[in-house]
Amino acid sequence: MSGHVATRQPDLLGVPIAPPTRHRGERVAWFAVMIAMTLVALKPLFDVFSEKVAADVIDLGVVLTVAGALAMGVAFALTVADLRRLPRALVIAILAIGVVALLSVFAYAARSGRADLLALFDDRRTSIYGGYVSPDSGILTEALRMVTGFAPLLLIAVMVRRQAWFPVSLLRLVVVFVVAGALVHSLIAWLQVAGVVPYSFFFQLPQGFIGRASGGYYHPMSLGRVLIFAVLMLYILRDHLPLTRVARYALIGLFTATGAVSLHRLTLVCLAIIIAAFEVPRLGRLVQAARGAAISRRTVGVTSAVVLVVAGFAAWLWGAAIWSRVVVTFTEVGSLDFRSDEFMHGRGAIWGDVIAVFGKATPDVWLFGFGYEPWDMHNDLIRIAVTWGAVGVAAVLAAFVALFRFTARQCDRTGRHTLVVLYVTMFVFGLTQKPSSYPYFVWLFLFCHLLILALHGGRAAAAAMTRTENTDPA
Repeated sequence: MSGHVATRQPDLLGVPIAPPTRHRGERVAWFAVMIAMTLVALKPLFDVFSEKVAADVIDLGVVLTVAGALAMGVAFALTVADLRRLPRALVIAILAIGVVALLSVFAYAARSGRADLLALFDDRRTSIYGGYVSPDSGILTEALRMVTGFAPLLLIAVMVRRQAWFPVSLLRLVVVFVVAGALVHSLIAWLQVAGVVPYSFFFQLPQGFIGRASGGYYHPMSLGRVLIFAVLMLYILRDHLPLTRVARYALIGLFTATGAVSLHRLTLVCLAIIIAAFEVPRLGRLVQAARGAAISRRTVGVTSAVVLVVAGFAAWLWGAAIWSRVVVTFTEVGSLDFRSDEFMHGRGAIWGDVIAVFGKATPDVWLFGFGYEPWDMHNDLIRIAVTWGAVGVAAVLAAFVALFRFTARQCDRTGRHTLVVLYVTMFVFGLTQKPSSYPYFVWLFLFCHLLILALHGGRAAAAAMTRTENTDPA
């Protein structure tokens, strides 16, 4: 034994706060990781003070996103000296996003030669097409969104090299703040329903406009993004959070109800997928526990009574407002004929017109795209195709496939199940939304990989190592 005596590092709520002492570069990289984790945790709270407008603006949220991405880049640059020392799948994911960034550079250089083709996008038949965006600002904005949104890929690479910098206690603290942020936004949403806080977004109906709860954001989609990941994280960390089971399910119920009053159907669909994916496998065990008297009837009765009281109180205060939203949710769905311009409230018109424009485009546009979306495409795959062409679609898909394979190979069965739920949720959300263009959505998506790797990673590899040792004739 050496004469060195280990000393316990000071900590904050169980999270080590002392940086590594090997050399200055390591300390700077560690601090950069802590800054990045802090911004991931606090951004929902800061978003309460951001601008509530439809157009892209440089507000506090944008500044924090860029700052977080820079911190992730610094941590990566000071930690990963050689890409060849990273797993191949992770390298593919990082390089694929780099290819997309290069496509933006090409599109910016070629923008003036495409003026006639871009003029076809000046025809905006309805408001759902979105406002005019110039190629100069549009291309730069899309490139910035892509680079900053996928910056946590670099954090995953840093985690591979410095796993001790990402203890479960740190990740748990981030989740606590994300859930707290979702709770704040939910309370604001219910205050909007109660008429205390004004709406910032409205839904146009034949009989007029109806306010949609957005909870401190401009659009209900942004609220839905936070609700989706808050519920998912509550399930991922269900055994590692300072919450009772009743409190955890109360939060899940509140976030689901908030998604309902926001009238954002896709948020409800994604929440239903997450809840079903984690609760359905438990039904059999719950039935067995009930039969075996493992579940107290008193507990069931008290819980049911509390739920009924809360639901009755909400119905008494906001019954009319809630009922009007229930009616809108199930009746105002637009046309379901995909050949109609009214398909899904006008999305059919956009997608049909995009096909017509691409029919007149040159091969370089098919391959490399326009660099931005002149219309709001309301679909992630179509957005990527319009922005970066077939090469961009291939690169983004390669990044997701490589990242999925990398993470799945590190995980046990529970981790792989959670990973599938994560990817299915993102795919479904992308059917009428554009998750890969929302940097904080991608941040939370990639942060969930850190959670899964911290909680479930390495076990599969350890099991494989044990099997190898047991069968080794030596």
